[in-house]
Amino acid sequence: MSTAAFDDSLDGLTTEEVGAARSAIAELASIERAVAAIEGQRIRALATLASIADKQAAQSPRPGARDYTRRSLAAEAAPAMRVSPADARIALSTAELITDTCPNTLEALGDGRITRRQAELVAIAASPLDPGARASLDAHAPEWAKGRTSRQFGKIVKKQAAEIDKRSFRERHEAERARRRVTLTDLGEGMSELRIVGPTVETRSVFSRLIDMARTIHNDRLRAAEAYERKHGVAAADDIADDHTAGGDKTSGNTTGGDTAGIDALYLAATDHRTVGQIRADLLLDMLLSSEPSAHELFMNGTGASLTAIQPIVQVTIPVSQMIDPNEGVGWLDDGTLASPDTLRILAGLAPGWERIFIHEDTGEIAATDRYRPTAEQRRLLLARDMTCRVPGCETAGHACDIDHGLDHARGGPTSIDNLEALCPGHHQMKHQSGWRVRQKPGGVIEFTTPLGQTLTDDPLSRVFFSTAPDAAATRAEAAVRDGHDAADLREREDERFEADDERIRRAESRIRRQNPPSESGC
Repeated sequence: MSTAAFDDSLDGLTTEEVGAARSAIAELASIERAVAAIEGQRIRALATLASIADKQAAQSPRPGARDYTRRSLAAEAAPAMRVSPADARIALSTAELITDTCPNTLEALGDGRITRRQAELVAIAASPLDPGARASLDAHAPEWAKGRTSRQFGKIVKKQAAEIDKRSFRERHEAERARRRVTLTDLGEGMSELRIVGPTVETRSVFSRLIDMARTIHNDRLRAAEAYERKHGVAAADDIADDHTAGGDKTSGNTTGGDTAGIDALYLAATDHRTVGQIRADLLLDMLLSSEPSAHELFMNGTGASLTAIQPIVQVTIPVSQMIDPNEGVGWLDDGTLASPDTLRILAGLAPGWERIFIHEDTGEIAATDRYRPTAEQRRLLLARDMTCRVPGCETAGHACDIDHGLDHARGGPTSIDNLEALCPGHHQMKHQSGWRVRQKPGGVIEFTTPLGQTLTDDPLSRVFFSTAPDAAATRAEAAVRDGHDAADLREREDERFEADDERIRRAESRIRRQNPPSESGC
C-alpha cells in the first residue's frame, strides 16, 4: 500500500501533521544515535580514570591500595557526573568491564548502533567466560541488537553466553540459586517494597497465579457492579452505604474482611474499584499472612514435590540432549528466559505430552513440529517460532497472545504458518483499528507498515535462540580435550547430542516419569 493511501486512512490527522510526526520520529532516531555515541565517549573517559587508579595503586605498597585509589577518583568524578561517589565508583567498574572485555561492542556503541544498556548487558554476560568465548560473544553481539529492546537483547546474550560457557548452565544455576533471598526496602509514606530473588520457574509461577486470581476478582467486581445497577436502578458508586447494612431488606454478608460484617455483599463487591495491580498486591499479602507453609520441599534438590502444584501456562523448550543429561544444553521458557535444567526436566515429567521441534541449525528457523499428544499443531509451531508478540519491542509472552492472520481471513488470507503471527491483545486490536499492515517474508520475518508509512521489520526471536551459538562446537571441543577425550570420542558425543530419535525420547520420558510419578489428584 502506498504512503498516500495510509495518509488518507488516518482519521483526524492532516497531511502537515503526518509529515511532522514522521520528522519527529526521524529526529528521535538521530538523537538516540548521538546519545549512544556520547555514551561511548563517557565510557572511555571513565575507563581512563579506572586505569589511572590501577596504575597509581600498583605503585603503592599499602594493602587495599586499589580500593582506596578507586574510591578517591570516584569521589573526584562524582560532582562532574552529578551522582553520588558510590554511583560513580560503579560507573568506573562498569566502564572498565566494557572497555577491557568487549572492544567490538564499545565500537558499536560509539557508532550509535547499540545503546549503553545493551553494551553493559554484553559485558556482564561475557565477564565469566574464557577469553576465546568472550571474544566470540563480543564479535556477534552488535548484530543481535538490531531491532531489539534491551530486555530482548539481554535474553539473547544470556542464552548465547550460556551455550559457549565451558561451565554447564546447571552449574551456573546452582551457584546463583545459593543467592536466593527476600529483601525489604522502605519507600516512605507508609509503603515498603518486598522483593524476592528465587528460581525462575517457581517465581514466575507465583506471579502467573497472582495475575490469574487478580483478573478473576477484577472481572467478578465488574459483573457485580452491572448486576447491582440492574437490580437497584442506580450505580453502586452513587448509592449510600448506610442503606445496605443489616437493618435493610437486602442480603447481608462479609466479602472483603475487616469491619464490613452486615453490609450487603453485592454492594461491597460492586464498590470494589481496585486495579488489577492493587488486587495482586493485596492477594499476596493476604496469602502470606494467613497461610501456613506446606511445600517447603520446594528447595530440596532433585525433588518435584512442590512443583506438582504448578500448572504452567508457559511453553518450555528443552533440548533433547538436556533430557538425556541435565548438564548438556540450555532450556528456556516461552519468552526466552533461561530456566533450571532440573526444574524443566521435572515439568517435562509432569506434562501430559511432549512435542518435538525440528530446526535448521544454520539459520535457527523452525521447520516443523512433531506432536506427542493431540494439539493445535499450527498454534504450537507458531508460538515456538514467535515466542512473544511480534510488534517490535513488545515482550508479551506468546501464550498470552492472540493468533492473527497477517492478511485478514475475511479478505482471503489463508490459515497457514506463513500468514499467521502472534500479537498481544492490545497490539492485535491496534492492528485492526489503526491501519497497521502486516506482510510475512520467508523465515518468519514480519514486515509492518505503520499508518505513518514507516516499515518496521521484526525477525523472530527463535532464530537466535535455536541457532547454534557462535563457536559453541569449538568450546565443547576444548572442554573435551581438557577432559582427556580423543577426537573420535568427541565426534561420537556430538553425533549423540544431536540425534533425536523416538526411542531415546521415549526412554528419557519413561525415566523421568518413574522418578516423578503423577499425584493422585492428577496434577
